[in-house]
Amino acid sequence: MRCICLLLLLCAVCWAQTQLRVSNLRAKGLPQDVLGITDGYVKVFYRSELLGQTEVRKNEANPWWREDFVYVYANPNNPVRLEVHDKDLIWDDLVGTCHAVVQPGTHQDQCELEQGGVLFYEYTLG
Repeated sequence: MRCICLLLLLCAVCWAQTQLRVSNLRAKGLPQDVLGITDGYVKVFYRSELLGQTEVRKNEANPWWREDFVYVYANPNNPVRLEVHDKDLIWDDLVGTCHAVVQPGTHQDQCELEQGGVLFYEYTLG
């Protein structure tokens, strides 16, 4: 009986530690293009799966997005990718991409974007 209880407890702990939450997205110093300051939004991917995208923040060089993105069955050592885009009338421009390999716990990270600016974000695996 003791082994079964221990096994159930271990299974519950393993299941509880598989949720990935990406949050607290903000950028600083997003670039301007011919149309003006970036109308920025972020797409969030876990492995190759799109978890969603933020709202567009119009004409903000330093936007903050309030959305959280959750993936329920995440595992350590898998990639998360964040793409910052500039919303335009016909074709959205890719401002830059951030990559991380998720690890258990809460982590705050940042990365330099290829077209200028910095993206700050937080993720929790657990």
